[in-house]
Amino acid sequence: MIFVPLLEPEARRAMFEELLPSLTDEKNLPYELLVERTEGYSGSDIRLVCKVAAMQPLRRLMAVLEF
Repeated sequence: MIFVPLLEPEARRAMFEELLPSLTDEKNLPYELLVERTEGYSGSDIRLVCKVAAMQPLRRLMAVLEF
């Protein structure tokens, strides 16, 4: 078995910045809050959180278009 340590705060922030870039300079994402709330998450956990977050607007749009 190979043990892979969990990410440090700096690494989690870098992942969020890469996977969830801000759309404009005026509207910055709360990266520090995301880092605080994901303590104990692995890299794959963070990637999944970002994927689910990115899909939310599309799901909302699809729900509106279905009605």
